[in-house]
Amino acid sequence: MARTFSAEDEERLRQLHADGVSRNEIARQLEWSVATISNHANRLGLAFDREATRAATDARQVDLRERRARIQEQLLDLAERTIERAQTRYLVHGFSHTGESVAEWLQQPPARETKDFTLAASSALTSALKLAQVDAGDTGREEAQGLLRTLGEAMTAAARELGGDDADEYGS
Repeated sequence: MARTFSAEDEERLRQLHADGVSRNEIARQLEWSVATISNHANRLGLAFDREATRAATDARQVDLRERRARIQEQLLDLAERTIERAQTRYLVHGFSHTGESVAEWLQQPPARETKDFTLAASSALTSALKLAQVDAGDTGREEAQGLLRTLGEAMTAAARELGGDDADEYGS
């Protein structure tokens, strides 16, 4: 059976509107769609303050911009740590032919691990740059593409240096 907007719903709508509650919040509280609340508010001559909505939207955008900046910083830190791991000594564990546990330090990670570190760093950098593009607009996109191209070239050169003949594994 279809639900009907009752006199109690109407009274609650009036009260919440008078209290300055937003249309979306009224819809949540009354468990009606935003469109239904808008229709009944219009019928009752109730208007929602567009300036308050605009201010709330602007504040939300500022909060989201700050969150993106924090995440971008974390992604850049992750990329930096990952690149450092690709360039430092690496402990390899294995077993000898007799089944004895063996560990050996290498001057750098093996090619496969270097590739994984490089891909992880590249992924983190790409994600950070995409977040930067959200706030930078079209001009930032061109700058980000140039930065990505430069980073890609640097990472390929680092992969060649670290991996020797295995550099082809890195897409070079």
